[in-house]
Amino acid sequence: MIENLKKNWSYYFKIYILVLIFFGIFFLYSKHDVGNDSSLSDWLINYEGGFVRRGLIGEIITNFSTIFNFKLRDSILIFQLFFFTSYYFLIILFCKNLFRNRLIILAIFSPIFILYPVAEIEVLGRKELIIFTIFLSYLFFDIRNLKIQFIFKLILFPISILTWEPVFLFFTFLFLIDVFVFQVKNFDKKFYYILLSYSVSIFFVVFIYLNPFSVENYTIMSDFLKNQFGERCYMSCHYVGNQSSNSFSELYKDFSDKFKFTYALRYFFIILVGFYPLYLITIYSKVTSKKKELIISKFRNLFYPFLLAFLPSTVLYLVMYDWARVVHISYTFSILTFLYLIKENFIELSNQKVQTSYISKLPKKFFIIVFFIFAFGWNPKVVMVDDVASKPIYATPYKFYKYFIRDKF
Repeated sequence: MIENLKKNWSYYFKIYILVLIFFGIFFLYSKHDVGNDSSLSDWLINYEGGFVRRGLIGEIITNFSTIFNFKLRDSILIFQLFFFTSYYFLIILFCKNLFRNRLIILAIFSPIFILYPVAEIEVLGRKELIIFTIFLSYLFFDIRNLKIQFIFKLILFPISILTWEPVFLFFTFLFLIDVFVFQVKNFDKKFYYILLSYSVSIFFVVFIYLNPFSVENYTIMSDFLKNQFGERCYMSCHYVGNQSSNSFSELYKDFSDKFKFTYALRYFFIILVGFYPLYLITIYSKVTSKKKELIISKFRNLFYPFLLAFLPSTVLYLVMYDWARVVHISYTFSILTFLYLIKENFIELSNQKVQTSYISKLPKKFFIIVFFIFAFGWNPKVVMVDDVASKPIYATPYKFYKYFIRDKF
């Protein structure tokens, strides 16, 4: 029965991802010439005016455009399509045969996971695509291999920092994986060696915040984009040129002026509902008997280690407006980490507890209804002031109809 469940849902999931890839490619293409949101402006940031946070990818793209004589937006589209399709195809491979029970199915199909960027086009194509692709690629390799450690921790993870430096707040999930992989039993030398392995990434985080981008440097970068490519430096690109935007206190002050309690209450329920299946499988999981000596085994279940890994990212809710994007990134790191630990048999999920849960006891027809309402009946909008969106299962195809069929014909 379990094997049939795995096989059937793996097939449905593959179709689901291919549909998302189709819509995602179409939406990325549709907006790359006319779009004026952060999913494009974020990629314009470059090093022409000197070193600047989040400028590495833009520097690569501007050079790519110059060498091959491409329009800058076409080059951005090429990079977005590459990382978008790579990430989603990796998801298909990674989740294969993981659909062991209804709770895992709901956790994987949560609308704050892979559906979210396609349902909310403003988020589609943001730079976290690069970060997710690097993180997921890491999970496919033998992490114990020193060459893999060298490539990722000294090269690719620092590239993640130079792409979007707040990702460092999610490195706690990488550290959690390291604790299992390298069998950390207490706060010994091994524990501190793991911390030391992230020293290059830590260096870049410190360097970024000690070297803010000056107005003069921003002007040089902005003039370069205008003169070389006919592009203006707007939204995310303009944001890095604002010196006050580099200050946590200024960011918090700006945020607090716009904050309302209703926003926090709304997102409390978004996180509660979106994370709920994952929450259940973490409290139903524990370290495998062969790993009982690990430091993590001191916790009764996996919920508290995951909560500790999640907590640093909550700082972002004090300085960012696109709260749903933070939820999406947090959930992506959480679910991929959990699934990796399951795949590698570092943790075990109690079948008895899963089978006695009310979700497992639902008749099949009722479960299908719950599944569709949960997975396709809602999703958070982008920024904290927006309400919850409804029916992405309808809205996403309708956007395709609106942009392609109705407007074209």
